[in-house]
Amino acid sequence: MLKIGGVTLISMSEAVKQFGISDETLRRAVRRKQLQAIRVSGRTFFKPQDVERWKERFYNELRAAAVKARWERHRRRRKRAKAKEPNPESLHDH
Repeated sequence: MLKIGGVTLISMSEAVKQFGISDETLRRAVRRKQLQAIRVSGRTFFKPQDVERWKERFYNELRAAAVKARWERHRRRRKRAKAKEPNPESLHDH
């Protein structure tokens, strides 16, 4: 938390915990100019009320859950495929 001139700001990690939104989603919202961020010493801060308004207007929890589930399935498939790959060192007879 950071106070500047009577304005309370929360860090990226605090916003992630408080609002249950991933840091990548918040970064994307900033890049799209949907959410205003304040940079101080290389760290990103937000006004809590701005994040709340952004979440109400732009964030769709059902869509976010579907995307997260799709990525988890993708990661599991890649992990299984990688486990099935033969070890290149075991293919060589010494």
